[in-house]
Amino acid sequence: MVAAVLSFLLPSLDSFAQAKFPNRPIRALIPFAAGGGTDVVARIVGQRLSEQIGQPVLVEPRPGAGGAIAVNDLMRAEPDGYTLLLTTSSHATLPALNKLSWHPVDDFVPIAAVYSYPFLLVTNVASASRFRTVSEFLAHARANPGKLNWGSSGSGGPQHLTGLQFLRLAKLSMVHVPYRGNGPMIAALTANEIQVAFDTQTLVVPQIEAGKLVPLALASERRSSRLPQVPTLRESGLDVAIQITNFVLAPRGTPAPIQAFLNRELASALADPSVRSRLEALGHTVPTPADNTVLAVRQHIETFQTTYSALVIEMGIKTD
Repeated sequence: MVAAVLSFLLPSLDSFAQAKFPNRPIRALIPFAAGGGTDVVARIVGQRLSEQIGQPVLVEPRPGAGGAIAVNDLMRAEPDGYTLLLTTSSHATLPALNKLSWHPVDDFVPIAAVYSYPFLLVTNVASASRFRTVSEFLAHARANPGKLNWGSSGSGGPQHLTGLQFLRLAKLSMVHVPYRGNGPMIAALTANEIQVAFDTQTLVVPQIEAGKLVPLALASERRSSRLPQVPTLRESGLDVAIQITNFVLAPRGTPAPIQAFLNRELASALADPSVRSRLEALGHTVPTPADNTVLAVRQHIETFQTTYSALVIEMGIKTD
């Protein structure tokens, strides 16, 4: 009898062994256009992760609807670990933005954080002739209500939420111009189609070094080691300090062993000295393996949802 049972189980056990995860490429969805800060980091980390697991990590930009398009793709994917989403803190506010029925944590599986960063408030060279500091900018904007444009990578995205909080606290009236990703927004800023924007140091520091953009302030609790001469908004009297975190999600129902494998491998990739140094050179804070737990990611999403969903509802923000 025992022999008969074992003979029945052996083919199944053999099939399980052959299906060891991963045995094919992994898709890494991102909710923004190619060339943006998330895309840059996804490719750096994805390359190292691919080397570790022996399978390609394919980065797929899926921009639009404030990130909802990429999220919907993730929700339709099989919960097998082969489709992941690298997204930002603003994922937590998508249900409020789009009146969606899903929960930003409970309907997904948090895997790991990848990096955190503040936003830099920048202007262009043409505008810098009128203001080069936050106080000069505030004076100019208040003297010209509704005449200046500010940009974001899309309605409801992290730059948009940061900008709205800034405008509300500063009591400014400006025209919001949403773009389909960071790249088009930066191009519009350098062309003076918009006069100011919030974005990551990853994208704006090269433009600053090239003399195309001028930094005004950092929306952070402390100054950046990369731009130590640039003050924070708090130093300028405005309590705007938003720490954005980018993290990886998997579809709900992904098996626990696969979750643990992905968390461990991502932590290992981020601990690699070459990866960590490249991300830190971009102005990012990289979590240590000890801090990079599923619980920490879950708590961040829940806190961001509580804080900024109210702002989304109060301001009546809708996605593009």
